[in-house]
Amino acid sequence: MHEFSIADAIIHVAQELVQQNGGGKVEQIHLRIGELRQVVPDALLFAFDILKQDTPLSDASLEWETVATRVRCKTCGSEYHPNDIFWECPSCGATGAEVVAGEELDIVGITLVEGSDGD
Repeated sequence: MHEFSIADAIIHVAQELVQQNGGGKVEQIHLRIGELRQVVPDALLFAFDILKQDTPLSDASLEWETVATRVRCKTCGSEYHPNDIFWECPSCGATGAEVVAGEELDIVGITLVEGSDGD
């Protein structure tokens, strides 16, 4: 389950940010996750909840927005959301395209709060 490695990386980045800002706690982390990343939301939340224990993220929530897949036809240049595994262009019928959006896995925001005990 690759969601554990994703959650671990998110926690690592957030902990570094806490240290750079002199301590405190993380209140919320906001992500952008592309459809092509095949992240299972419940699995990511499960992994995050386990790994955040005993860290400055112990009370943090994890939220995200899903980025829809968009591809560009290599033949005619049209952009579209693929409806099948062959990525057939609805404009010209050609198959094969390059990804324009949908591979994202970005931390777009981390909300910090000052902690009373500096952890």
